[in-house]
Amino acid sequence: MRTYRPLIGVSANWAEETSRVAQAYLDAVTVAGGTPVILPLTDCAEQIEDYAARIDGLILTGGGDIDPSFWGEELIPESGVPSLYRDNYDLALYRAARHRQIPILGICRGMQVMSVAEGGSIYQDIYTQIDRKLLTHSQDAPKSEAAHEVRLAHGSKLATLFGTEQLSVNTLHHQAVRGTGRGFTATGESPDGICEAIESEHYPMIGVQWHPEHLRRTQPVQDVLFRWLIDEARLQANAVRIHEKYVVLDSHTDTPMVWTEGMNLGERQSDTRVDFAKMRDGRVSATFMVAYMPQKGMNDTERREAHDIAVDTFAKLRAQVDNNPRIVGLALSPDDVAVRQREGRAAACLGLENGYALAGDISNTEKMFSLGVRYITLCHNGDNELCDSAKGNRTHGGLSAFGRAVVREMNRLGMMVDISHASDDTMRQAIEESAVPVVATHSSARSLCNHPRNLTDDLLKRLAARGGVCQICLYGYFLSENGEASVRTVADHIDHVVRIAGIDHVGVGSDFDGGGGIAGCESTDELINITKELLRRGYTEEETAKIMGGNFMRVWREAETYARRHGKSL
Repeated sequence: MRTYRPLIGVSANWAEETSRVAQAYLDAVTVAGGTPVILPLTDCAEQIEDYAARIDGLILTGGGDIDPSFWGEELIPESGVPSLYRDNYDLALYRAARHRQIPILGICRGMQVMSVAEGGSIYQDIYTQIDRKLLTHSQDAPKSEAAHEVRLAHGSKLATLFGTEQLSVNTLHHQAVRGTGRGFTATGESPDGICEAIESEHYPMIGVQWHPEHLRRTQPVQDVLFRWLIDEARLQANAVRIHEKYVVLDSHTDTPMVWTEGMNLGERQSDTRVDFAKMRDGRVSATFMVAYMPQKGMNDTERREAHDIAVDTFAKLRAQVDNNPRIVGLALSPDDVAVRQREGRAAACLGLENGYALAGDISNTEKMFSLGVRYITLCHNGDNELCDSAKGNRTHGGLSAFGRAVVREMNRLGMMVDISHASDDTMRQAIEESAVPVVATHSSARSLCNHPRNLTDDLLKRLAARGGVCQICLYGYFLSENGEASVRTVADHIDHVVRIAGIDHVGVGSDFDGGGGIAGCESTDELINITKELLRRGYTEEETAKIMGGNFMRVWREAETYARRHGKSL
């Protein structure tokens, strides 16, 4: 079977009103196993977004100087004449690729663009702005010859790729990275202290100040950079295919907690981890957005207030969806999710976090269902009239009589029962009481992180025996004892649940905008990085699709099927 050759976008230089690329870049990509595609300069935002939507990897190429206004400086005489046309194009191209988790290799100017895009800064002219003796960083020798050494940081991606911490490189610049920018670490340095390489620990991004596309003619080892890009791009393409072919679903987000008046979730927001634009860029099929109700007093006034706030939140959620019909649609069933995906739109689904908002009235369960709610988290951080919480006082010894009645009513309606936040006794009893599988929409494995919000191995086995699903939460302190977690930590929890409960009983519930977000997966558009990590670990396409949404969809369908046969006509 022919190996897929990923499409590698190559940013163009601009000269004499012509988009042009040195042949050396194209040759390097081709030899490494990719298909190079030149991306002509444009100031059309939609065109740049289209570039990013089509490529599997990106090379930001070398060229002229960058306008210093991007990092708040005035142009000095020693700086070259910048081209704002190219600067804006390069920065927009970087951001569009970054939003889609596309692997990026920045070369010379390209590395500087990466830094500036993340808030870093550049020396306009190292010889003017650095008060020490420097090497000559713009060689007169052929570009294929090395001019000086570079020290690579121990344990860095580059040191691992090259198999050495000392490298001979060419040098063709007078500008250089001064501040690396958010998320980047300087991992290469010349003997005179100039930054020669940057990289991201948790994302597939490397920048080098030298020109490996020319140097590879005399140093074949330089091809490892392009092979790295091709390997990452091939993984990206595989992950994208899964996200486009199957339903990818995030079972729990708290975005209504953080939105502000006038915010439009149809546009990319800096203050939320979830919005419809991020869902589109990350190719996330469906996201459950919940109305979260903190546990307060049990008097009628406070319970009614929680109920009214929940109802108002769902109205506002539906308005956000209605106001962005091009990119999102409401989903009240698994079939709706599939339809939205075929339409090329994201699916917004509704959940209620904390049965406290039922205000002690079982008829409000059906009211919530009529508003579009498709699961209820039985409790939050505190016992309520339904059940005991993981952080409660064992008021009922598990489910109350009212809680049992609510579970049965949810079964009748086709609404999923969510046991996240519940005490161990509540979880065991809910699993047994429910006529259909239950879900833990945002919990992790207690064997790996001893937190009462997580599920023990015994609970995982009980959940699986009845067909349920544990959705791994991306909250640091549910993943590790010290709160430090990454995509690899999430995959460790997934691995554990698969070993204990089986491949059909695990998924992902991010808890974004409610505390969720870890290194390598900080927002909805980065969920694909979990997909890539699962593929790295050897999960098949079908197994990965189950974890990233298929298992949760199965439970949702089972809840619907039960309701059709035994309860409410949907």
